[in-house]
This record gives sequence, structure tokens and C-alpha cells, in this order.
Amino acid sequence: MAQPVITVTYNLVVPEGTPHPEHESSVSHSRPIAPSAVGYKEFYDTLRAAIDEIKTVTGHEFTVWRDAVGNRELGKEVGVKKEEDEGSDEGDGGVGF
Repeated sequence: MAQPVITVTYNLVVPEGTPHPEHESSVSHSRPIAPSAVGYKEFYDTLRAAIDEIKTVTGHEFTVWRDAVGNRELGKEVGVKKEEDEGSDEGDGGVGF
């Protein structure tokens, strides 16, 4: 039986004109996991360690891309005007129940 592996893959689509850092925008990370036949404790320990390692690596990669994209994404978000609550008790001088 082949050794289990956890794989995380992502493909970033960045705005046009974004300078490309050293990191690729499409990446796959794989880490081996102990077979469950060895024991559940070992399996879950290696699974947690593999997930933590991939999380750390992708976190650093995403930070590099976030810095490269900078403020280019700000124009895409639509601003929603925050409306005042209809049930607001402000200014009525009474105690709200």
C-alpha cells in the first residue's frame, strides 16, 4: 500500500499589471503522512504536522502575493453604506427593554 499524502493546491488570479514576485501563482504542496496501520496516534500526529507545515509555507507565499498586489484590489469592492438600526434607542432618553 502506498504511503498516504496530503496535497494542497492553489491557483491565484492576480490583477493585470501586478509585478510577479519569485513565487509562482499556481503551486501544489504535498507532505507524507504515516499510514494508519502504524497507529491512529501516529497517523493524526503526522497529519497535524503536515497541515501545519503546509499552512506555514502557503501563509508566507500568500503574504508575498498580497504585498505584490498591494492596493490593486481596492477598486473591486463595492462600498455599502451602513444604515442605522431601526430599533435604535439612541436619543430617546428612555431605557430600552
